[in-house]
Amino acid sequence: MRVISCTSYYGTGSSAVTNFFSEFDNVFSLGEYEYRFLHDPDGIADLEYNVVENNNRHNTSDAIKRYIRFAATQKKLGYGGYDIFEDEFEKATEDFIDDITELKAKTWWNKDRLDRGQLFCFIDRVYSFFKRLFKNELKTEIRYSLLTDRELAYYSAVDEETFLKAVRKYVDRLLSFANKNQLPYVMVDQMVPPTNTKRFLRYFDDCKIIATERDPRDIFLLEKYEWKWGVLPVKDVKEYVEWFKITRKYSHPVDEDHSRVLRINFEDMIYKYDETKQILCDFAGIDASHHVNPKTIFDPSRSIKNTNLVSRYPGCEEDIRYIESELKEYLYDFDAFAKNGG
Repeated sequence: MRVISCTSYYGTGSSAVTNFFSEFDNVFSLGEYEYRFLHDPDGIADLEYNVVENNNRHNTSDAIKRYIRFAATQKKLGYGGYDIFEDEFEKATEDFIDDITELKAKTWWNKDRLDRGQLFCFIDRVYSFFKRLFKNELKTEIRYSLLTDRELAYYSAVDEETFLKAVRKYVDRLLSFANKNQLPYVMVDQMVPPTNTKRFLRYFDDCKIIATERDPRDIFLLEKYEWKWGVLPVKDVKEYVEWFKITRKYSHPVDEDHSRVLRINFEDMIYKYDETKQILCDFAGIDASHHVNPKTIFDPSRSIKNTNLVSRYPGCEEDIRYIESELKEYLYDFDAFAKNGG
């Protein structure tokens, strides 16, 4: 089973890749929901750092517990995307934690108390004080906590390969469960980030990453006037440009594996549809004959309406000129397409 994962920088059109591959009869698509548990904060990558790279008496246990909470939150509050795994997500997560844990013990430390908030910390300290008072232990080093014999700690010192083997087993189990008909390809949105791809490819037995970029003028205008999510700093165009530069700074490492990572422009899927279609098929290793429902989910004639938006929003000319002067290398050449009769 080969995994195809699209990735983006926010608003750069990765869903076009998901929709495109959803039109193939030999690809199972998990849809446009973003499955980010490998790379989000407190996700698998953070867990690897604390289990493998910075293992110590407290970091590892705390990181494992953070991932357990993170995974539970994704299932309960993640807009329903994880429902596709049914109860298998909880079972697979529990087994994954077992695979990377060498000892579980009822111990606690101050971070466990802090995680429960200020009120609990106050109550716990009051509890400890009065218990020491009643037992005439105020002059001793003895301390008490409501967490004693209740808080579970996780201890592990597994090596990198053991950890990676457990992650691959975890990922494969979840995607295989969702892929009920066991199709040879699985399309999943945002399972990897567009940065540090070398690190995240290690989490799969077989994965192809497709990262999309988009004209920064259109992203700016869409966020400012249509999406209005508040995710991007678009009130000040200079802040937006700095954000854009920062988020792309480490996107193209010299040692990136181009046989497993493809970077494309969203606009090429529209203005150069046939050419880009073949590039995507060749990269993923899928024969184009399996594209049995072309343009039924990703329709370039619809998506083109969300490109080259400068004329749609008069009054933004100064902001657009600033973006054009600062982000030249990211601008899409719409004029060239128009000159060629597009």
